[in-house]
Amino acid sequence: MVQLTQIECESYEKKIVEAGKGIGPDGHIAFNEPGSSLASRTRLKTLAVDTIEANARFFGNDLSLVPHEALTVGVGTVMAAREVMILITGSHKALALSKAIEEGVSHMWTVSAFQMHPNTIFICDEDATLELRVKTVKYFKGLMRVHNKLIQLDED
Repeated sequence: MVQLTQIECESYEKKIVEAGKGIGPDGHIAFNEPGSSLASRTRLKTLAVDTIEANARFFGNDLSLVPHEALTVGVGTVMAAREVMILITGSHKALALSKAIEEGVSHMWTVSAFQMHPNTIFICDEDATLELRVKTVKYFKGLMRVHNKLIQLDED
């Protein structure tokens, strides 16, 4: 069983070239729950109770049918990608966005590891910015305006 799982993990990792994923309200990436190693690779992971409850919707809201483990890509695996796009939508993920970009890197907020990736883009809606400092929002909106002007110059 262990050898088969390892083979599946290696196969899964080979298929990962580029991926854009969202995050959980607790800042988890894929199934890398709070406390996961930031150097982790693809593996079988035990799920947190909150994640099991959140995934019940995929199983007719029957908690007894929700798996307690999942095969997941590791944080270290995603960090090895050339580009990373992280989608964050909704006010229920606002705290996770603030932890991801306004505080230091922490294994308790696995999404924060992407501060160290050279080519990560966070895409969020207005509701996801509710926990950010006003100064942070102004800074990123300013960057977006400058970026859009540069794109316009390239097109002219």
